[in-house]
Amino acid sequence: MGGRAAPAAGLRLPAERSSFVGRRAELARLRGLLAGSRLVTLVGPGGVGKTRLALRVADELRRSFPDGVALADLTAVRDPALAAAQVAAAFDVRDSTGRWLPASLADVLGERRVLLVLDNCEHLRDACAVLLDALTSACPGLSVLVTSRTPLDLPGEVLCAVPPLPVGAGSEAVELLVQRARAAAPGLVLTPEDDDTLAELCRRLDGIPLAIELAAVRLRTLTPAELLDRLDDRFGLLRRPGPAGPDRHRTLRATVEWSADLLGERERLLWARAAVFAGDVDLAAAAAVCADDGLPADDLLDAIGGLVDASLLTVVRNGAGSRFGMLETVRAFGRELLAACGQEAAVRRRHREWVTRLVADAAADFLGPGQVAAFDRLAAVHAELGGALEHCLRTPGEEAAGLSVAADAWLYWAARGHLGEGRRRLDLLLGAVPAPGPERARGLLVAGYLALVATDPETAVPLLEEAVRDARALDLPAEDALATQYLGQAALFRGDLPAADRLLRAAAAGHEAVGARAGAFCWADVGVVALLAGDLGSADAAFGTSLDSAADPWTRSHALWGQGLVRLAGGDPGEATRLEEQALRLMREVDDRSGVALCVTALGWTAAARGDPETAARLAGAAEAVWRSVPARQPAPLTAMGAHWTAGARRALGEQRWAARYAEGSALERAPAVALALGEERAAATPAPPPSGPLTRRQREVADLVAQGLTDREIAARLVISPRTAESHVEQILTRLGFRSRAQIAAWSAAQG
Repeated sequence: MGGRAAPAAGLRLPAERSSFVGRRAELARLRGLLAGSRLVTLVGPGGVGKTRLALRVADELRRSFPDGVALADLTAVRDPALAAAQVAAAFDVRDSTGRWLPASLADVLGERRVLLVLDNCEHLRDACAVLLDALTSACPGLSVLVTSRTPLDLPGEVLCAVPPLPVGAGSEAVELLVQRARAAAPGLVLTPEDDDTLAELCRRLDGIPLAIELAAVRLRTLTPAELLDRLDDRFGLLRRPGPAGPDRHRTLRATVEWSADLLGERERLLWARAAVFAGDVDLAAAAAVCADDGLPADDLLDAIGGLVDASLLTVVRNGAGSRFGMLETVRAFGRELLAACGQEAAVRRRHREWVTRLVADAAADFLGPGQVAAFDRLAAVHAELGGALEHCLRTPGEEAAGLSVAADAWLYWAARGHLGEGRRRLDLLLGAVPAPGPERARGLLVAGYLALVATDPETAVPLLEEAVRDARALDLPAEDALATQYLGQAALFRGDLPAADRLLRAAAAGHEAVGARAGAFCWADVGVVALLAGDLGSADAAFGTSLDSAADPWTRSHALWGQGLVRLAGGDPGEATRLEEQALRLMREVDDRSGVALCVTALGWTAAARGDPETAARLAGAAEAVWRSVPARQPAPLTAMGAHWTAGARRALGEQRWAARYAEGSALERAPAVALALGEERAAATPAPPPSGPLTRRQREVADLVAQGLTDREIAARLVISPRTAESHVEQILTRLGFRSRAQIAAWSAAQG
């Protein structure tokens, strides 16, 4: 053999040209894996930092390999036949005998303790697998650290998935962005005002180091806020100037295109179609939306496996099975692929049809014993629901279908904390479907109902009156009965008890005529009217009728709440407390925020009636915080009803002690408020922790708007920022103040004056 007899000993790695940020956990894991395995493959999406991590751990372990550490970079190698030559060159091995090069290289390495870093193998996967299989079998002292977007699938191979950097305030991703930005723009000045924007930038960039480094270069000419606002065009925006560096690392687009070029047609097609989803999906969802004659369902699992192997899909396993997700950068490129292949309209229509079926199936259980499970199913696909409705708004011919879906989700919007979103979506869709029809009639009544939940009868009444007219003109008796019921609720909110009683009883008769389950809740409303009118016997009977006919926990909880108020008014606060606690447990199960607020309020009244003004004050504050989170306010008739009990407790405590206990309750989030009301956790009354750091000016503005009960979208409109940025502001405030809820932010802001 004409080659050298041994590889040169010592370190054969390129010097680091910039600081290494974070990755302590990954470095520790890699050291452990290399101690127990001779072949470790770092896998992950392009730009996630596999090469940098491999070189750092190789540098740290060089003393463990006395005969040398070598790097073979296969980035520029296109011919699989040259892979072995690149590895041989890394060890200074030359062979002129004509033997099979892996055999010659194995002879040279022998039993020496060496570490090979084989970098960027995905495009030469099979050739690298053959080479390493031969070398590791023949060379017992050889260890190999591979970087690849796909596994080699060799015996003895151990995989180490490289995740994106953690994002958020003070995270490794933000640290990397700040370091690289200051290196790229020495005159750059970043202040605490920029912290939340920098964190949001890193979140939008998925914590991918390459994307963050490319973004840092843009901070030479753009402010962090300007860069964030332009991230929808991330592939055009994120590019490195100058000729240095591999082509596929000079732009974010080139990095993702490199992955696309390595895929088969089947995997590329699935990538494009799966990008229509907004979040993680299971196999059934992927089949419903992505499979057709061009991608048969029988081939879907193999295609998913190919994308998982290529680090383009992530796998999340839970008790319900496996789910598959994409980084936002991967999803954004997939949507470009979908638009380019001319199938976007068809795939989005299948996605909307899939969402339509999910919502309709869940809605069928809204007023039955499977209510909570139905809410949970929709919560799991909430992002898909929003994506489908947005598609319907911008696609001619799909508007009525979108309105139908939004209306079908009626109780989910109200009960699971999406009241503001549901109202906005229905308002937009009603504007897009101006002509009378079944979809519009139902959309009107649901929009009116949601306005009532938000204690906004002024908005609700015109919507409901139009719904009644359309329902009668179109012969839709079920919709007529519901709209009439909600008009009765509006009259109740206005304090017009005779009109409320007349409308609600008419609605109950209408529900009975069509056999609708909604009649059970209508009787609970009848009971509230009678209670406020002072007719305790009629109220108790109406609540009993509701309870007897209700099949779902939501309706039963409201009937029990009403019975508790009847017992309180009748002078039995002990029994009232028992019924209200029973109602609250059901409302907690359903996760009905407005219902929780009603029960916490009522339990404050029963505490006052039992002679416990301290608890009454705390629960009054806690109830107010829960109402803010809905967002809504307590209906005026109920406020007047509870004034007697509240006034007595205030007198017993005195204004100063009342205010202090009220503030303690107001600082609680929903779960501790419920625990306090049920007596499950007395520690729940502990005030929120003190602030751990100052807020920026913008964060203080956001905190003040949270205190006003504004949603993220409303805050965004007020401050002329994106809703995502507003959401990020709120998250940063929670972190800085050590809080866990918007209610705590609101209480803190109010205390600051």
